[in-house]
Amino acid sequence: MIGLKRTHSPIVLTPDFVSSQTRTFKVTGESVWNIEEVKKVLLELSFNKCAYCECNVTEESKYLEVEHFEDKSNHPDKVLDWDNLLPSCKRCNGSKGAHNVNYEPIINPFKEDPKEHLKLHLYRFKGKTEIGKTTIDVVNLNNSARAVLKRFEIGEELQNSVDLAFERLEAYKANRITQRKNKLLTIVEELLKLCQPESIYAATCSTVLHHNDVYQQIVNELKTFDLWSDNFEKLHCRSRGIMLETQ
Repeated sequence: MIGLKRTHSPIVLTPDFVSSQTRTFKVTGESVWNIEEVKKVLLELSFNKCAYCECNVTEESKYLEVEHFEDKSNHPDKVLDWDNLLPSCKRCNGSKGAHNVNYEPIINPFKEDPKEHLKLHLYRFKGKTEIGKTTIDVVNLNNSARAVLKRFEIGEELQNSVDLAFERLEAYKANRITQRKNKLLTIVEELLKLCQPESIYAATCSTVLHHNDVYQQIVNELKTFDLWSDNFEKLHCRSRGIMLETQ
């Protein structure tokens, strides 16, 4: 989970429209939030990811659901309140259900920075705060089959790529030809791009990368060889901004 920002809102959600559709929901129970423009903007704000688990909700098996942070059953007046709508995968939305976030608060990634409440240990989230612990349980973020295993797989792939990057660094040091330099720089850029906010499971990837001693060695040596570009530094700092603490 990473922090998100509401930089813009759907044009369709005018005060009159929201008021009218909210009345409709109260009377009929109709899914008035199932609006393509609303979904489009939510996807833009979340980089096509679930706000909770960071899976890609544009994949066929993980389609987007408009999630009501304050549940619509107990808070019908907020059924089309833009600040109450989050992009979620079906599983996270189903796990959260009608949980009362006012009675037992959980992380709203549009309002809180998840890294203040969560840390990562062996690909499992741990709560740094009560809000973090409640979030893990309510959204089922440590479900072994669908969440922990996926974080493990993507984290191990990233670790393997770091090892390959180190091999290419050693090859370049042995013979500083252009071909070896380009192969080294390409894989370092690919590693950093996997850890950007718009990438799937970005919190996990950035945490794995920035707590990897081999990666830190690669960074230091690239700087020594004057191969650490401004773009690398930008990607590096951006990914550090979303990494979690570890145990």
